[in-house]
Amino acid sequence: MAEPSVQQDFSKLSDDLATLRADVAKLADTLTALAKSEGEAVSSAVRSKVRSTRARAEATATNLLDEGSAALEDAKERAQNLSSDVTACIERNPIGAVVAALGVGFVFGLLTRGRD
Repeated sequence: MAEPSVQQDFSKLSDDLATLRADVAKLADTLTALAKSEGEAVSSAVRSKVRSTRARAEATATNLLDEGSAALEDAKERAQNLSSDVTACIERNPIGAVVAALGVGFVFGLLTRGRD
């Protein structure tokens, strides 16, 4: 009589293990699908952030390039104005310009001469 009960218990235990295995397999499939879905969502979010960051970087680079070009043009214009002013000053007072050049040369020579 004890044997049929053990046999029934073993059969029931085998059935329970088979059910448990099936449930674990379903859980693994569900977790895999969830991980894949979350991975796709994260990937999409990262791609979106990369696109927006790239767009901002391109806009910043364009702005910096425009500002640099404007500053270069301004510097060129100022240099041309300064050159015109110096030329006009030399034409108005050539002797003063020569004396100033000699003075600058003299000071430069004193500064660069070797010390003994």
